[in-house]
Amino acid sequence: MFQLKDFELFKQLDKNDVDTILAHVNCRNFPKKTQIVTEGDDSHSLYFVLSGRVRIYLDDENGKEITVNTHKAGEFFGELGLIRSIPRTASVLTLEDSRLGILPEADFRRCLSQHPAFSMSLIHNLSMRLVEATDTIRKLGLMDVYGRIAVTFLNLSEEINGERVINEKLTQQNIASLVGASREMVARILKDLRTGGYISQRNNQIIIHKALPHSW
Repeated sequence: MFQLKDFELFKQLDKNDVDTILAHVNCRNFPKKTQIVTEGDDSHSLYFVLSGRVRIYLDDENGKEITVNTHKAGEFFGELGLIRSIPRTASVLTLEDSRLGILPEADFRRCLSQHPAFSMSLIHNLSMRLVEATDTIRKLGLMDVYGRIAVTFLNLSEEINGERVINEKLTQQNIASLVGASREMVARILKDLRTGGYISQRNNQIIIHKALPHSW
């Protein structure tokens, strides 16, 4: 299990600062498929993923869910709503049994004001996420539908027991929503990738068997 002191957010802080901040963090276990955050709720806490994985998602205008990101052990979420004092901008669901560290809003704000190194570390983390998001948007905007699917699959997948796996259920409509394409186009591309032995599906997972082709 990941330890709170090992989070990248605390790497630049001295031990006394880390111990002071972590004294305000409460740890809880959440079963698989537990709703941690609902879009539109008030923002009350910062969450640290100690074990397990969570899915960040939105509901589109038709009530269908669109996966925005997943977070695994060593990552955190919920800081945007606290910094801007706005309702939650997305929903969060556990993908498996998970243990989370929870830092309440009042303590989060106290840490920002009393520990400048923590504030700078948070700013650095947010700027890195912005750079990554901008790069992803740029790539997706310049690519055709197949290229957007390939980039999305690589971003969502992780190495598990020697296999590259997208460890969550993705329907053709989910994928179409993520890449901005029609479900029919996505279906054709996925069929060709399966026929070519590039991907397969198992227990609601997508397995990537080899490097995806450069073009379709």
